[in-house]
Amino acid sequence: MKKYLPILTAVSMIWMSCEETQNQKDDDISQLMRLMEDDVVLNIDVLDTEGAMDEEYSDGLDVDGGMKVMSDTLWPHSDYRLRFGRHIINRERTFTFDVQDDTAYAEMHRSISGNFYVVALDSNHTMVDSFVKAFSEEFERRVRFVRTDSSSQRPWRIEGITLGTGGAGNKVRITDLSFYTVDGSDALFNYTADNASEVFIPRDNLPAFNPGDTLRIELTVENDDPVFDLGDLDSGEKVHMHFGRGRGERARRRLNDAEIFGDAVAEDNVFSRYWRAHSMHSNHHVRVFNMHYGLIDNATLFISDGGYNTAVWSLPYRIERP
Repeated sequence: MKKYLPILTAVSMIWMSCEETQNQKDDDISQLMRLMEDDVVLNIDVLDTEGAMDEEYSDGLDVDGGMKVMSDTLWPHSDYRLRFGRHIINRERTFTFDVQDDTAYAEMHRSISGNFYVVALDSNHTMVDSFVKAFSEEFERRVRFVRTDSSSQRPWRIEGITLGTGGAGNKVRITDLSFYTVDGSDALFNYTADNASEVFIPRDNLPAFNPGDTLRIELTVENDDPVFDLGDLDSGEKVHMHFGRGRGERARRRLNDAEIFGDAVAEDNVFSRYWRAHSMHSNHHVRVFNMHYGLIDNATLFISDGGYNTAVWSLPYRIERP
């Protein structure tokens, strides 16, 4: 029996080493999960309007003082105003982790579902039409972590994230997002669909704006079947910029493809608008917010049985006091 003792001891040591490695990996993943749950750069709460809202609305944000690009209309009746929005009922998340020595990666998959509301109001604010349709959307994003001091209470930190991309259906797509100064021709920031899942935006170097900065934002889209085309008003779809942090601190603004308010060419699938960076509560010097660019085809928005086709890009940003 004695001759087997060294072998049994070695097997026992290997087993304990494997168990310690697995325990360390489980602990690392638990830490990474906690970081993602706590970081505002990863949430999509601004997309949830909890029902129909004015096409352009503000809730708790000091925004651009009425720089609306055009009236809220329901084609073809120019006197009708449109209210719409998601009410998210169900949320699910799954993660896949790749934990290395000093770096870790997470593949984040999210799904949301609920009801999409559309309401048409006439000039007397009387409802003349409405419908509700069920919706579901899925989103993807990658997160990169780096290890810090292993003796600290936070042995990992989020070092970078990719754009959040997703939506519903395969009919519409976002291909490019660019930010310019009002009259500039060189993009301050540019993001493309080709590398959306590969380029990590540093967590400590997010796009940053001072309150009152005015930017020209351009979003390029594709639509395989642009039915219900409104001619010079749009190219068969609508684009909206949702921004803020969540309930009580959010807003929505419309981008246009009508050769007005920053848009260079009508009906070319490049939607634009001038956007003035909002302020923040006086007790903050720097604060992180989220932009979500939502593309929705007109059949989804105007026809009750027109399906549900959307594309969404999510980008965090900072507001900084100079």
